[in-house]
Amino acid sequence: MNASSIIALLFAALALTAFAVALHLRWLSNLRQGFLITLRIALVGTGVISSLVVGIWCYESANQIFWRETVEDLGDLSRIIEDELHCEVQNSFEHLQKVSNMLAPSMKNGLSKELQDKLDNAFLVHRYLEFDLYDKEGRLIAATGSKKLQGPLNHIATAYGLEGQRFSSDPFMSPVFNQYVICLSVPVQSDGEILGVLSTRSDLVEIGHLVAGTHFGETGHAMMVDYDGHILGHPDTGRIFEDVSDYPAVKLGLKGNEGSVVATNKAGVKRLFFYRPMKGSGTVNPKPLLLITEMDEKEALEPMVDLKYRFLFGIGFVVLACLIIAQQLSSYIKKPFQSLQHTFERVEAGDLSIKQEVRPRDEIGQLEAGLDRMIEGLRERNLVKEIFGRYVTTQVSEQVLNGRVNLGGEIRRVTILFSDIRDFTSTAEKMEPMEVVSFLNEYFSEMVEAVFEYGGVLDKFLGDGMMAVFGSFEEADHPRTAIMAALRMKALLAKINGKRGITGHSPIRIGIGIHTDEVIVGNIGSQKRLEYTVIGDGVNTCARVESLNKEFGTTILITSSTYEDVKDIFECRLMPEVQMKGKTRTLKCYEVVSMKKSVDRIDPLPQETRTTT
Repeated sequence: MNASSIIALLFAALALTAFAVALHLRWLSNLRQGFLITLRIALVGTGVISSLVVGIWCYESANQIFWRETVEDLGDLSRIIEDELHCEVQNSFEHLQKVSNMLAPSMKNGLSKELQDKLDNAFLVHRYLEFDLYDKEGRLIAATGSKKLQGPLNHIATAYGLEGQRFSSDPFMSPVFNQYVICLSVPVQSDGEILGVLSTRSDLVEIGHLVAGTHFGETGHAMMVDYDGHILGHPDTGRIFEDVSDYPAVKLGLKGNEGSVVATNKAGVKRLFFYRPMKGSGTVNPKPLLLITEMDEKEALEPMVDLKYRFLFGIGFVVLACLIIAQQLSSYIKKPFQSLQHTFERVEAGDLSIKQEVRPRDEIGQLEAGLDRMIEGLRERNLVKEIFGRYVTTQVSEQVLNGRVNLGGEIRRVTILFSDIRDFTSTAEKMEPMEVVSFLNEYFSEMVEAVFEYGGVLDKFLGDGMMAVFGSFEEADHPRTAIMAALRMKALLAKINGKRGITGHSPIRIGIGIHTDEVIVGNIGSQKRLEYTVIGDGVNTCARVESLNKEFGTTILITSSTYEDVKDIFECRLMPEVQMKGKTRTLKCYEVVSMKKSVDRIDPLPQETRTTT
């Protein structure tokens, strides 16, 4: 695997790890469209990494297969050349044997002159440098070539020939001819009798013409190298006898190995070499010849370049397809998500009239259907709350709806307010029943609103009167807010009487009694029927105080327990003490006149904290 593939795989592994960490830590969740961005990255990243890994794996596998086949082809070519060279040597032996058979009669008859003539006539093949004929004592009796030699030239060749065997020596540099030669010897026989030995020296460069003529591809060729690292056969005749012993292929081949290597030649070009030892059959020098086939690495890998571009195109196509799918999938999800987000925003703003287009077969459609059911439940809850709030205050209704409804109550110091319309019985006698209901609805709407403005809890309606409690939910300044609500009721009464005056009706008067005391506050009744109210002597006391307004001709009366908490806020007038029915102690009351000028106005409660429905 090359460096670029390793780097690409490392990058893919790092990117996959980073994305896994990002998913685990939800890095993109803070973005407005973090989910869609994560989805796009997941799709595109998966496509890129998958195609990258598969592409590199396929490319490397194809590269290894192609490289192995290329090396095998070069090896096969080397074996073919080696076979051709062996055939060439075999042909030389056959030719030499024919010459030997031709000389045998003359040699048997001792015709020296005839032997020399026949030997000279046989010396026609240009690659033979000489013919030497020895008798069975090993004496040279005839020779050809530029120089006649005396005595045996090759004792080993002569000995092999006298034993009736062929002999060939490995290439060596001849001191006579000053070039690389190969020595061949055959016995001269007649009727099974060995008469002598015919020996020849052949020009190995001439034999190497088979190597020199081998070409393949645009840059491929073969060469033959001797055991000293010199070129014996090469397409470029100018490189014959060139020393290439420093080539890695030569070094490895001279060790008897067969294989391939990529190395730089003397021209500085990276070449793919296949080296193969070619062992001869001689005994003079056991070192082998080398057959080397070579070609430019670029040419050898040229088909892989095209394959690489194909893989890159495939990876690009996969990435583009992932981008398109990611975009389409994001659009598919984004539209219903935006609709859901819009719905949530409207619901959050209090708009419960919105309804989704439900797709029941789709998961998002099921989510939309669930959201519709939730909105419908909220509408029903608000309707119940609204209707419920018409009978009890919102603070109480919220406790009921939230399930915090328990039997019993707790002792708490609260401020109780009773109000009543003076002489309403005589007024109602002059009205039709529907007129009475309409009048009371209008009247109580204004009075209850005043109670709610200042955080009071409407306890109950008492015919033409009502009872309210301040401090049921631990408000600290309930005496003050109760009086402010009473003053507000007095002001609203003036508005009601103004309308009545315009329509020709007589004005009405009310009485308001306020008392602060410890009472039991809670849900009184059974599990099936509960009433949120207050119970205690303070309730009776407050009702008695409200009735005193008729005796004193006042509108707002408070007890001393309330007065102690608000005396610095409101202008009050002490009223005569009265004896309470059934009690031994007298009751001290004060009429609330107005708020003191030195006190800042007390505003109603903020809208979100009021107990209105």
